[in-house]
Amino acid sequence: MKSLFKYPLFLILISLLISPGFSQKIPEPKEILGFKVGADYHLADYHQAIEYFNILQKNSDRIKLLDEGKTSMGQTMTYAVISSAENISQLEKYKQISQKLALVKGLSSQKAKELSQKGKAVVYIDGGLHASECAPAQHNIQLAYNLVTADDPKSLRILDDVILVLVFANPDGMNLLAEWYRPHVGTPYEVSPMPRLYHIYAGHDNNRDSYTANLRETRNITRIVNQIWYPVILYNHHQTAPFPARIWTPPNSEPTNPNVHPLIVRWQNMVGSAMGAAFDAQGKEGAISRIVFDTWYPGYVTQVVDSHNVISILTETALYRYATPHFFTVHDFPEQYKDLTMSAFYPNPWKGGWWRLGDAVDYCLTASMSVLDVASKYKERLLYNKYKMGHDVIQRFEKEPPYAWIIPSEQRDPGTASLLLNRMILLGIDVYKTTKSFRCDGIQYPAGTHIIPMTQPFALFIKNMFEAQEYPDLRKYPDLWQGLINPKKFEGAPFEAYDMMGWTLPYQFGVEVHSANTPVHPSMEPVQEVQFQEGTIEGKPGYGYLLPHEENASFTAMNRIFQKETQILWAQSSFSSNGKKYSPGTIIIPSQHVSRSFMEGLSQELDLKITGIKHRPRTQTRKINPVRTGMYKSWVPSSQEGWTRWIFDKYEFPYTSLRDADIKAGKLIQNYDTIIIPDTYRPEVVIHGHKKGTMPPKYTGGITLKGLRNLKQFAQKGGTLIFFNRVCSLATEYFDIPVRNVLKGVKDEDFVCSGAILRMNFDNQHPIAYGMPEEAGSVFARSCAFEVLPSFEKNKKPQSVATYSEESLLMSGWIYGESLIQQKSSILEVPYGKGKIILLGFPVQYRAQPYGTFKLLFNSILYANSEN
Repeated sequence: MKSLFKYPLFLILISLLISPGFSQKIPEPKEILGFKVGADYHLADYHQAIEYFNILQKNSDRIKLLDEGKTSMGQTMTYAVISSAENISQLEKYKQISQKLALVKGLSSQKAKELSQKGKAVVYIDGGLHASECAPAQHNIQLAYNLVTADDPKSLRILDDVILVLVFANPDGMNLLAEWYRPHVGTPYEVSPMPRLYHIYAGHDNNRDSYTANLRETRNITRIVNQIWYPVILYNHHQTAPFPARIWTPPNSEPTNPNVHPLIVRWQNMVGSAMGAAFDAQGKEGAISRIVFDTWYPGYVTQVVDSHNVISILTETALYRYATPHFFTVHDFPEQYKDLTMSAFYPNPWKGGWWRLGDAVDYCLTASMSVLDVASKYKERLLYNKYKMGHDVIQRFEKEPPYAWIIPSEQRDPGTASLLLNRMILLGIDVYKTTKSFRCDGIQYPAGTHIIPMTQPFALFIKNMFEAQEYPDLRKYPDLWQGLINPKKFEGAPFEAYDMMGWTLPYQFGVEVHSANTPVHPSMEPVQEVQFQEGTIEGKPGYGYLLPHEENASFTAMNRIFQKETQILWAQSSFSSNGKKYSPGTIIIPSQHVSRSFMEGLSQELDLKITGIKHRPRTQTRKINPVRTGMYKSWVPSSQEGWTRWIFDKYEFPYTSLRDADIKAGKLIQNYDTIIIPDTYRPEVVIHGHKKGTMPPKYTGGITLKGLRNLKQFAQKGGTLIFFNRVCSLATEYFDIPVRNVLKGVKDEDFVCSGAILRMNFDNQHPIAYGMPEEAGSVFARSCAFEVLPSFEKNKKPQSVATYSEESLLMSGWIYGESLIQQKSSILEVPYGKGKIILLGFPVQYRAQPYGTFKLLFNSILYANSEN
């Protein structure tokens, strides 16, 4: 036996046994978790997943853990980088190659080809964005183990060619889900839905935040993708396959967003086909494509990167509920799937049977390995195509408009304009500031104007964000979607997108931008951070201070001023001071109880331009008092309620969340001045909630009719009720007010507008619309249009604050049947006993995106407890 030590092979085996990368030294997930990944009735939480990843890192040189910021609930967002040990030791080198190819500038085609040969294909894969779709996050754990311990030729090839960036996209939700599911296993409520959002603010809408990046998690992911790794493929796992399919993969359905390079679509189709082939080769039935999920809306984690020349891949694996198994038969299938007919995009129909979390995890693993295999096989081509797409985009906009986007220095809300451009910088867009005045399309712009040239590799993204969307009427293009030998003309109602049809960010933010339709080459320099105005105090505050109502930051200032127990007034009409005219709603702060140093601190922290005045303005004023705000929080969670909390936290509005029991208890006027009923997908849910027996008793029943009566009494005794969007129907149907929603009961054949930007006219002499322009774009998302009915009681007559425009109603997206709502009211103030009801008939705070209409909500709250 001693002679064996002479041979190099034996020494190699010994070195492998003691090597940190040797698979036998690495514990399987079940040894740490206590159960196999995907086991029935078991879910790993984020803490367990990262604990296991740390063990992998200690025992393998194929994995490195990195941190990228905090989550919304304060956890560290840790992700894994997995590749060969050699690649892991040279990550900075490969990052730089990916960045150079993505950003294009300074690279010739030949140099790009050389870098493509030297580089590695960076692939981003995440799981768990939608926490209740739990298989993808669980799959991350198994995928990491499989790759770290693999020794088969295919896996080793992948590890050599590819750098995998593996992300838990919603760590908080992964924990929240496990905390809900575990104690209910084995009870009647094992598969009951969670009674809270699986992201503390956004819930399901965390996958609608990608182009505004309001959430911490979104910003973390954005930095990983657009500032650190520049992947060639981004794969975002989900788990709501169209039943009875077991997984949905690309190709996508229509319509296709036009602001992507055609190579993106070609590669998406190729990756999807590779997935389908892998499923069929492994005997995994039920892979379907080309239905349900389109690529029109760019707010998803996937579609936001398409115009960054990243090949985005979405899959939707089948889900029953959490980790609970379920048996399906063909009798459970929709009628059109019962005969198991084969088709081009569903060639291997699922025949039914048991479906377990482990099955879903296994499908996710097959899909992920397919993506990694494609990235490995076509590494060099993918890397070069990354360069080519960026180069093509730059060349395109050297020759055609828009040549640039110009953002004038004068903005109604400079802070919000700064925010918009800073979010574009975060998303990888180059923003410049001119050093000299220039002229473009007949307009003279001063030095200091911000400009976004379109000669940059991600220019299609800024075009997608800044231009008005023209949603295609698919009825006109049967060839695009029918897939028939002889496409048939379709005569039915217009087709809607999976999500919004128009989203133009300058309209939502209330920011003025101009497209440059002729070439423009001003003297300019790049900026890393945009600041449209610096906070200052102008003038001497003998009497007090003036704050602009147009700026959202002024509301943060007011909330801080309230804490100083200082009087706040709103001007009820326009007035002049020191030769300058001020609009109705101008905020007046008497200086009696507030120091100049405090006001200077506000101006600098909030970038507010505050004006000191010597004398009291000559205008009637409205005294603004602190408001005791309650907001209804249903056990049927609503993303719009969550987003409203996010806005309140951002702008420092105090509020109390009201549950069903709080509203049913009554005596609301003793504790609140205003109560908000946020939007939900079905207004009746507010009254009825979850059905008895479907949830633990605490979570069932809604506010009931008793709670509705208490809300009525609250308003009758002097309180203010604020209803959002669709939930306004509770007021129009149950509160006996002279108002009708003209869209109630209207069929799709007569009206379609599920997500667009419409032109609205505002009465900015009314306190609810103070600070608004006379006309602005606003989000319409299955919203209301009000008609005031005749009333014999003059003091009950509602007052219209905003109406849908008579002309050029559509600003971005799609609307069909617009005559039904033109000149109808979108916001009403309705007297109700001693109090009032405010109907915000469209979502003024939709997904925390329309910063330009936030003040309609803020004004409604502060108006509630104001005094003439």
